Amino acid sequence: MAACLITISGTSGLLRLDYKISSVDYSIETGIGTLYIEDTATDVTYTTLTGDLIASSGCLTITEVPLNCYSIFWEELIANDYTIESVILGSETISISEVPFSNAGVYLVNSINDLNDNRIKVIGYKKEYNYVDDIQYVQYYYIFKVFGSDIPILKIRNSDSTNYIYIYGILSGSCSLPSGYIPIEPCYSTITTTTTLAP
Repeated sequence: MAACLITISGTSGLLRLDYKISSVDYSIETGIGTLYIEDTATDVTYTTLTGDLIASSGCLTITEVPLNCYSIFWEELIANDYTIESVILGSETISISEVPFSNAGVYLVNSINDLNDNRIKVIGYKKEYNYVDDIQYVQYYYIFKVFGSDIPILKIRNSDSTNYIYIYGILSGSCSLPSGYIPIEPCYSTITTTTTLAP
């Protein structure tokens, strides 16, 4: 087994490098500089978490995986007896701890972030009250941070599980939270990290 040089270049920031060795996932978060990983690594990707960093190598193919943020929002008035039961990413439906549609609030944040799935996290939310003709409406707003290009979709079922509605994320221009949002610092599950010393 030989070592392969990875170069992290740019002006500033933090970059996440993911790869597999013998089907085991590894991850490294790093700034500008160089590091070595085994040349048997496969599925080598990087995501620029902050700044303008990029990863390159002369002995491994490295693919950039984008980091995108999406907004999801709705008004409580509709489907008060519905339950949020899962989130869809691409072709995968991920079950979550069920959340009442009419009282989602921080419960949806916890249900998503407690999945320990690094591909999707909620990084901010807000709840607003509006009145029309003396009737109160509650509106929920969430910002989802997603590794890759899959659009997050909430899957919601009615009380007798005969019908579903789907709320699609809308791509945001950046991951900065708009005014009024409560910021959330999600925890990312620990992935085994490894580096190889220079030959």
